[in-house]
Amino acid sequence: MANPDSNAKRPEPARLERPFRLFAVEQRVLAQNVDGKVIDIGAMDAKNGQFCACMDSGEITTEPKRSAELALKALVGKLSFDYLDGLFTSEREVEVSGRLQDYPSIEFELDETLPRAMTERTPPHLF
Repeated sequence: MANPDSNAKRPEPARLERPFRLFAVEQRVLAQNVDGKVIDIGAMDAKNGQFCACMDSGEITTEPKRSAELALKALVGKLSFDYLDGLFTSEREVEVSGRLQDYPSIEFELDETLPRAMTERTPPHLF
């Protein structure tokens, strides 16, 4: 006899939304985390009124967009929490002359998947 629970959908892993900001500052892409740390993560190329964001590590690049904000938004769709958070732990903080708020920017959130031990009340299997 089939187990009626075998067809039941498993719940999605619990997630935490973590806020970040991206800025286009003088041909560079800067990222800021919730702690206020700002790091340089890539280039913002501007040619013929088109903007393209390109990460320094990995092969993440956006298609040309008509504004820096649109290029930043396109970049967000290619980022994961683990990738961006890893950059914050490995990169030094940068200093910016002037106010970051005066540069093109976007705010967004990335989902951080919680460890299984925090979401399930059963101990992990040991092999």
